[in-house]
Amino acid sequence: MAEVKSALEIALERAAALGAGEDDSKRQAQKKGQALARQCLEGDLSAKDMAGQLAGLGPESTASAAEALLEALEQERPGAMAALEAICSGGPPGVAYEALTQAQARLEAARQRLDSELAQVMLTDLAAKGIGGSAVHPNPAAHPEYEARCAAALAEAQAELKAAGEKLLEALA
Repeated sequence: MAEVKSALEIALERAAALGAGEDDSKRQAQKKGQALARQCLEGDLSAKDMAGQLAGLGPESTASAAEALLEALEQERPGAMAALEAICSGGPPGVAYEALTQAQARLEAARQRLDSELAQVMLTDLAAKGIGGSAVHPNPAAHPEYEARCAAALAEAQAELKAAGEKLLEALA
């Protein structure tokens, strides 16, 4: 009877090891996707080459790369949109990418409106102090209320961008 138990234990151990191997391969695919996205953002790999390599790896890698690129987009890192575009060519991901592009454009438009408004306020304040001329170029980011006004003005656009990013991830799954 001891032999049956040990054989059963061995079989259970092997089954557990196989299951762990599946999780490990999924984790490796996710790491590979993140690494490709990082290389693309750093300029070591073109967006087209990254998308080509991801196409051969599978959906876990692509979704992981897209998550990394969406985080980079939130941090306003250059190249994130181009890399996402390369991943999302055609089909449902392409439609989701278009929604993401529109949300990004609305966010940028809101930021430009805020910057323009604050620049005008700063110019008015400077003019009231007798400072003016063609050499005066206000920096809206230096305005004392910039962070608070930015958070308030961009909250809705950022929420829309985040929702569009989540839909993109769903389309890639």
